[in-house]
Amino acid sequence: MHCGFEENFNEGHGFLVHSQPLNQYLKQSQKLFHYKTHQVLKKLAATENELYLKSGFQIYKCPKCKTLYDKKEVVVYNDETPVYRSEFRCGSCRTRLKLTNIHRLKKAVCPKCGKRTFQKEQPNTFFQD
Repeated sequence: MHCGFEENFNEGHGFLVHSQPLNQYLKQSQKLFHYKTHQVLKKLAATENELYLKSGFQIYKCPKCKTLYDKKEVVVYNDETPVYRSEFRCGSCRTRLKLTNIHRLKKAVCPKCGKRTFQKEQPNTFFQD
């Protein structure tokens, strides 16, 4: 309501971003994650065989700035045990982002004007300021 900025956030799995065996992902020609994440995945695959990659879009919030981000989360499992989980930092203050429950969130900081007037439009997960 303040500056007119709107943003859509993705949450969940997509056509390309989905859970699969790690070796299957590494055989694909298209790399879907940050290059540093991809390097870690290659190192993990070289050390262990039966790894499973779980990935999807998640919404994170900076605990300091209160800014929202949607990120492609990557978790690698060996059986039921996680051996790697992606971590993200705020683009402004470099604080580690925290996973947020977007359905319970009412307001956040607008990434354009910086005011805490960014609010969810019902019934979708759609924010506007």
